[in-house]
Amino acid sequence: MARISLASMDRTVHNRALTVIALTALGHFALELVHSFLPVVYPLLQERLSLNYAQIGAVALASTSAVTLAQPLFGHLSDRWDPRRVTGLSIVWLSLLIGLVGFVWSYPSLLMLVILAGFGSAAFHPAAAAVASYAARAHRRKGAAMSIFSVGGNLGAALSPLLMAVVLNRFGLIGTPMVMPVGVTIGVILLLQLRGDRGRSSPTLDDGNQELVRVSALGLALVVLAAMARSWFQVTLMTYLPTWLHAQGHSLVYGGQVLFVFSVSVGGGSLLGGILSDRVGRWPVMLVSLALLAPAFWIFLAAGGWLQTFVAAGMGLLIGCTFPVAVVMAQEVWPRGAGFASGVVMGLGWWPGGVGASFTGWLADRIGLDGALPFLLAPPLIGAAAMLAFAIWSQGEDSPSGKLHS
Repeated sequence: MARISLASMDRTVHNRALTVIALTALGHFALELVHSFLPVVYPLLQERLSLNYAQIGAVALASTSAVTLAQPLFGHLSDRWDPRRVTGLSIVWLSLLIGLVGFVWSYPSLLMLVILAGFGSAAFHPAAAAVASYAARAHRRKGAAMSIFSVGGNLGAALSPLLMAVVLNRFGLIGTPMVMPVGVTIGVILLLQLRGDRGRSSPTLDDGNQELVRVSALGLALVVLAAMARSWFQVTLMTYLPTWLHAQGHSLVYGGQVLFVFSVSVGGGSLLGGILSDRVGRWPVMLVSLALLAPAFWIFLAAGGWLQTFVAAGMGLLIGCTFPVAVVMAQEVWPRGAGFASGVVMGLGWWPGGVGASFTGWLADRIGLDGALPFLLAPPLIGAAAMLAFAIWSQGEDSPSGKLHS
């Protein structure tokens, strides 16, 4: 009878963990669905507000910066508050604000709105990642949980501009509030369904153990450096890929097709990477993915036709593999707070992507895009070097990442 009770309890815990992970993935899907449509709204706002291209770029930068740079702060706060509530409330906050973008009356009001809405995304990502990680901890499937969480966001981001384009075509800018009910409904569902779970997502360390904190900070820095290198490569490639292919004599349709294949493969890699890391270890997946990315890109630049498309899919798969794994690694080397660790690697780790795209554009104006793109061979190698250093560090006797098995 006791064995039956224990087995029943284990099944209940397992099923609840799956439910929580699915809810965080649903929340990630909803958040990206209601937030990733801004690029398709810019042309209409440009006409209404008489915006120039520099102002549109400034709006995009303001939105990206609010989402990325604020994540460590919100992650830190979610570790001290309740990440479950932050997860639901942040979706509601973002949905109510971003739905008003079609009614802005001036350039300053547009800037303020996208920044305030971006804070909702900045609060959601580290809190939801912490909740998903905690739910999976008992079954040692953090990588798989983070993969599911990541894929939810990928799907939402892919559908958002497509669906909003249909809405704008039919209703114009007054159609943007249609995202509000979606986000608010999902946010309320998360608030109600997650309240039965433990608020803190990770155990805290003894504040007096300063040596452990110092070593964890080193490991976290190496993971963030790898994430920065990854985002530098990805954002720059996605920014200039259609333009470069068009300059090579291909049609814009071909460029769009290659970019679509690449983007879909990123989603597939996001699902594969975390699951694989649960079996073979975190840093091996990161190291191999980043190390293979550089030669794959070299082949892509020299290839053509079906081989070029095939290599683009491979690069997307390699990049996608690093997304969930980097988040879980950050959480495991910074056990003082899963929210803060997630916010650092997802926020600070993503922000250099815009810097890399700007640098490549500046370089291309001087030596041409053909001469500038080969410099993208460097970021994956830098990321791989960071993971090699992490592997050496993680073998140390005092490393808290002994659980990051190789």
